Amino acid sequence: MKLRPLYTALALACSIACCSSLTPQAQSPTPQAARRQPPRPAAQQASGAALNKVWVNTSTRVYHCPGDRYYGRTKDGKYMTESEAKASGAHGPRGETCFK
Repeated sequence: MKLRPLYTALALACSIACCSSLTPQAQSPTPQAARRQPPRPAAQQASGAALNKVWVNTSTRVYHCPGDRYYGRTKDGKYMTESEAKASGAHGPRGETCFK
């Protein structure tokens, strides 16, 4: 028994069923407001943030720089200068520094 004609018929039936359920409205591009928005700059998100301060995640002891996606967003943390963060035992992501 050859299975190729069966697989071809099955594939054709699936593609017809899949494509026939689409409506012209579903194929149109999503409106601008419904698209996922990129993260806003951290200076606008977090109160108490300053351009010279880092956000220290107190549970992991990792600090995040302004503009980082986790800046001011981790569950436990506080703002401090980079030198204060290093003095308290925290380090930058992957050993990096924020300010040179």
